[in-house]
Amino acid sequence: MRKYLCLLPLLLLCLSASAQGSGTETFNLRQAETLKFGMLALGAWALINILISSIKLTKSSRNKRYFFQMNIYWNIVNMIISGGSLYFLLSTDPTARTLAESIDFHYWYLKLLYLSIGLDLAFLMLAAYLKELSLSSPKAEQYLGWGQSITLQALFLLVLDITLVVLLEGPSEELLRLVQG
Repeated sequence: MRKYLCLLPLLLLCLSASAQGSGTETFNLRQAETLKFGMLALGAWALINILISSIKLTKSSRNKRYFFQMNIYWNIVNMIISGGSLYFLLSTDPTARTLAESIDFHYWYLKLLYLSIGLDLAFLMLAAYLKELSLSSPKAEQYLGWGQSITLQALFLLVLDITLVVLLEGPSEELLRLVQG
């Protein structure tokens, strides 16, 4: 019996490593689910916008025509982003990542979302510029419609990106505990 007592610290170390792996796997699964939710929301938004704007485009005129036109163009890009992201998220196994890889992926996602928030704010400034330009341009209807569309799309993306940042920043403390663990 005594000769097996020396194996007790090794057993405890193995259990600790197993618990850490389990914590990392849980963290990775939760993060993947959050990102899938975000990309599904973006894809649903894009699909609804494309369908409604395609129908409304045939019956609209003046600045509304340009509004629906820009909605279609913008949401084609949103569908590509959503589809590519979902493909990546669904084709990789988040539980297979090590703790170091989990940290890299987590902060890469956050950096990407913060960049996206910055772009959303830039799009809002562009929309304000287009609306202002529409006051004195011969292409007033076009600039006004595009500005209104970009405002709508940028506001949705801003809300989505901020929501994803909040949902991902919360578990960051859990990741730090795993590192210290």
